[in-house]
Amino acid sequence: MKLLSCCLVTMGLLSTPVANAFDNERRGFVIGLGAGLHTLDIDYKYSGELLASQSEKGIATSFKIGFGVTNQFLVYYVRKASWFNAPVFDGVSVSDTTIISGISGIGVSYYLSGSAPSAYFLGAFGIGDLSAPFESAIETDTGSAYMFGAGYEVSEHVQFEATILKTNIDSKDDANFVLESSSIQFTANYLWY
Repeated sequence: MKLLSCCLVTMGLLSTPVANAFDNERRGFVIGLGAGLHTLDIDYKYSGELLASQSEKGIATSFKIGFGVTNQFLVYYVRKASWFNAPVFDGVSVSDTTIISGISGIGVSYYLSGSAPSAYFLGAFGIGDLSAPFESAIETDTGSAYMFGAGYEVSEHVQFEATILKTNIDSKDDANFVLESSSIQFTANYLWY
């Protein structure tokens, strides 16, 4: 639901006169969307002891909104997520459920050149979450998260990036139960500026 809301807000912004303010310079207002693929490794720990591990593959999504301080340095809010299906027991039965492991936080990008084409580096820190967005009976667990990576802007606005996203999620039900995840994401992105 959060992703749908972000997409609707983005479409609304781009349909207003604000969209005419974009001047093809990274300096100023920026907004970006991206999608791709990921691999995800999850470790389930109790009191520091490893209970189980799990590996998943799926869709990766990216949303950024912020400001270019210069044509080479950007600061923004970022939402990166790894989507996958997993069996979940709801107290009665086991069913496949869509799960998200992601980060919501503050991100920065540094471009080696003031205009495209250019390689760039990015990083972020913030709140990590593990949620089932389409299941109202499953609560979201949160914790800390960070992300780092690199990308390449092949032409104005079109970017490809690879990131590593790490989360450390605490269970709301038991403080001794921790979920640690590590996701490698490959996304194609479009950055309006």
